Amino acid sequence: MTPRVVLAVALLGEAAMIAAISNPWHPAKARSVLGYEAAAAGFFLLAVLAFARSRLSSRFAVGLIFLVAIGLNLLGMLAGPTSSDDDFRYAWDAKVQLSGTDPYRYVPADPILVPQRDAFTFPTDRPCAYRPVAADGCTRINRPQVHTIYPPVAEASFVAMRVLSFGGRGGHTPLQLFEAMASLGVTLLLVRDALRRERPLWSVLLWAWCPIAVLELSNDAHIEGVAVLLSVAGVLASARGRDRAAGLWVGAAIATKLYPALLLPALMRRRPWLVAGSAAALVAVSYLPHVAAVGGGVIGYLPGYLHEGDYLDGGRFLLLNLVLPDSLSPYVAVLLLGIVAVLVWRRGDPQRPEQGSLLMVGAFFLIATPDLSWYSLLLLALAALAVRPEWLGVVAAPTLIYLGVKLHWDPAAVGAVAYGVGGLLVAAVALHRRHLDEVALTPESVAGNDVQDRFDVRVDARDGIGARDGVDVQDRFDGR
Repeated sequence: MTPRVVLAVALLGEAAMIAAISNPWHPAKARSVLGYEAAAAGFFLLAVLAFARSRLSSRFAVGLIFLVAIGLNLLGMLAGPTSSDDDFRYAWDAKVQLSGTDPYRYVPADPILVPQRDAFTFPTDRPCAYRPVAADGCTRINRPQVHTIYPPVAEASFVAMRVLSFGGRGGHTPLQLFEAMASLGVTLLLVRDALRRERPLWSVLLWAWCPIAVLELSNDAHIEGVAVLLSVAGVLASARGRDRAAGLWVGAAIATKLYPALLLPALMRRRPWLVAGSAAALVAVSYLPHVAAVGGGVIGYLPGYLHEGDYLDGGRFLLLNLVLPDSLSPYVAVLLLGIVAVLVWRRGDPQRPEQGSLLMVGAFFLIATPDLSWYSLLLLALAALAVRPEWLGVVAAPTLIYLGVKLHWDPAAVGAVAYGVGGLLVAAVALHRRHLDEVALTPESVAGNDVQDRFDVRVDARDGIGARDGVDVQDRFDGR
């Protein structure tokens, strides 16, 4: 089969798997979701390879990238979220804010907020099939007894989603559509950068067609879509030398999901105080009205979340725990991340901040080994931006842990294997690249390149184009 035929078959296969997961008439169970996602991942990789070998024109390739991305995201919206219920909290926080109450002040179960309850977040079905909050009700919101954990820009995004959906009508769909649009925004930034810097367009597919991105955003409607969009905008602004804009974009990303702060070391190579100051200023301004309203309550559930995720007691560091006691792992993790941050800051290429950003975020994943599948979307976008497909193994690791838990797999064992294999793949490819670079710099290679360069100059001079860059010999011949 020709590459184009393989591409068509692969895309149909991936679309079928995504439709099967988000099928509203037969919701997929945990085991089916993992199987379908694995199959979708296989078709996705095949599609990327076939696309790279299809020799499509730039215009047609860009059109195809967006056409397929839009189609896959629409398929993800066929039904409500398959493996997450976070969007119920989004909808609730938005309604509370629009009622004039600070979202950090009360927990969803607080009786004072009873007037804000609706059938979407607090269903009236009896018996209660969801989470009981009191003798008189139940809710679809997870952790209804704790304060929200989302930073201010995320909270503002929730309000925008609700306003644009005409008061929250339409259930999950407006939230899914909002995140799908954010995903397409990331695709647009990646395409523009690939064309501007003459990078291969197949690298954009690592984000645009990846089933993890499609399902986590257009189906599960995670706020990560906004965070990744802001983060990529910041990295690209830095690559163009716009340091203040880079700091502001990343500051907005930090005020959406916190962990985009990992990008700062790579963006601070030229003017560190300007970048860090801009980011810190935006975060401070976004938090200021909430601090004035509720004080320290803006921290929300963050300490409890870290404790629940086994970060404070060291149980979450799956690879470090293979060689270190749990009690020591958090300290070693902070030390290792600090070392990577300093290296990225001091030795990174300011013209290619996506490389340092990828290294910093990738190191975080291999050290902290998070188990929530949507967290890896920032890493995925950076892998696409830096043209480093070898990181896909690390990107997939949280999904394996997250879905594996639903199948009663041992999360520590699954996580150690998944992150271990993903890390080894990254290391192997890095060593291979370094070997190729060393071969290219050997005396024989340098001499050969020098001879070829001198030959090319003589040919150009002979044809009268030595001083006219960009003019092709064949063009001149055709002109005669």
